[in-house]
Order: sequence, then structure tokens, then C-alpha cells
Amino acid sequence: MFRFWITLTGLLGALGVGVAAWSSHGLPAFVPAEQLPLALERARAASLHHMLHTLALLGVALWCRQRPGLWLNLAGALFTLGILGFAGGIYLLRIIAGINEGPLIYVVPLGGFCLMFGWLALIVAGWQDSGAPQKHD
Repeated sequence: MFRFWITLTGLLGALGVGVAAWSSHGLPAFVPAEQLPLALERARAASLHHMLHTLALLGVALWCRQRPGLWLNLAGALFTLGILGFAGGIYLLRIIAGINEGPLIYVVPLGGFCLMFGWLALIVAGWQDSGAPQKHD
């Protein structure tokens, strides 16, 4: 699973840098002036969580290389879903599509819950980690 998580980390990291650059330089031309302050605030929050949780996913990848486990993989999956739901939902639904109501907006808080549960899964992984090295892939 190491290769999978490290590849996903690289892809999400590159995407995060690209979206952050676009939101700094391209967003003002895309969003009406009266909506720009809120759009920039949302973009910064999404970028911050996107990149912080990409780093958390890097930690999962490195830990998985040493001692893979179910809870560790669950944490990685939850971080990935959280980045896509929380940050991706803010980028795509709230900023680009301008959707601020209706059932689709629940993607964002669901993504936030995935991020929180990813951290909780890391706790369980840590408590279940015996400390004995396991075979590398």
C-alpha cells in the first residue's frame, strides 16, 4: 500500500499547489468583485486543509511502509475522502459553481467529518501498532 499512498500524496500535493496558485491569481478574474473576499477566504481555508491533510497522508504512507495495517489504511482513505469532499467541495461547489444551498453542499461537512475520523483512525492505528517491524512491499 506504500506505493499507492505515496502516489496519491504526490498527486494531491501537486493538485493542492495548482489550486492554491489558481485561487491567488485566477480567482479574481472568475468571481464577481462583491463575492471575491468570501471566495478568497474559502479558497484559503480549502487550500490550508488540502495541504495539511496531504502531509498527513504522507505520514500514513511512510508509516504504512514500516507497519501496514487496517486502521492505517482506513486513515489514509478517510484523509483522501476528506480532502476531496471538504477542499474539493469548497473549490468546486461553493466557489466555482456558486452553490450555497441544497443537498450538494453537504459534501463539504461530510468531507470535514472524514478528515476528523481520519485522525481518530490514526489514534487506533497507533494503539494497535505493536512496534515490531513488518515486511516492506
